[in-house]
Amino acid sequence: MALIQRSLVLIPLALSFIAFVLINLALLSGHQQGFMEDYAVIRLNTSMLGQNILRDGRLSGRSNDGSDDNVFGKINAKDKLGDIADDILANIAEDLGISDWYSIHIMNACQGEFGANTTAYFSLNTTNCTHSSPSNKFNLTKILNQEMSIGPLGLSLADISWPDSIQDKISSFNSALLALFIFFILGATFTGLSMLACISAFFLGDKNIILLANAILALLAATMITLGSIIVTAASSIAVDGINKAGEKITLVADKGIKFYIISWVAVIFIILSTLFWITKATMLWKKDKRTYKHV
Repeated sequence: MALIQRSLVLIPLALSFIAFVLINLALLSGHQQGFMEDYAVIRLNTSMLGQNILRDGRLSGRSNDGSDDNVFGKINAKDKLGDIADDILANIAEDLGISDWYSIHIMNACQGEFGANTTAYFSLNTTNCTHSSPSNKFNLTKILNQEMSIGPLGLSLADISWPDSIQDKISSFNSALLALFIFFILGATFTGLSMLACISAFFLGDKNIILLANAILALLAATMITLGSIIVTAASSIAVDGINKAGEKITLVADKGIKFYIISWVAVIFIILSTLFWITKATMLWKKDKRTYKHV
């Protein structure tokens, strides 16, 4: 019977281990080119960026002042856009010299192209990732300006009326990612310590100090991971809504990485279950000791 009681400790140990693995996967997603790329926190679709400059009719054969400084003057001088407008619309990102998408992970950012649409979803072909560091600040405006300036058309973001508020939203989200990193690192640390405490409970049995230590460590882990998940969920919703609103006119689309939020919230559920186990077990032992003390 005692062995069975001790074996119950394996339940929170397994729960904590799963939470530990999931949090580390969330932290490491995208740290290498192509590694868990579909677990990005936010993805920005730029494959249709700039379609507005054609649809709005601002690209005409001449500018209002007769100069060649407007967007169409640049494109017309290079590619005779009037004859190939449909081709540019179909391959606008390539013609601008930018990637189809840019993804934001906790510690870095990646970019790439959409693969062949062999299924209902596009595949993600990663072409480049920044180095992994919690201090990374994703600057989409700077990246796009650099890539467009050396692209086939030699344009800039000003040519497609890029709203400054887009980078403002991304910068605010960068701060939320740093907070998320701190909470997840603390959560992973406390989860690891909780697993060690579980092993101690297995060998040492139900002792007040052991159960209390397990309950405290699990509670700290659950608090950190839950706070981190709440912060990133709220911040990403605000960022995505703001980016989509500001980027509607330039055909920029932002999406939350559903898979990332699934693993982060599953980790929350598992570590909370582990916490409840230890709190319940510690409470039961405390009540048992209290009854024993009264009978003495």
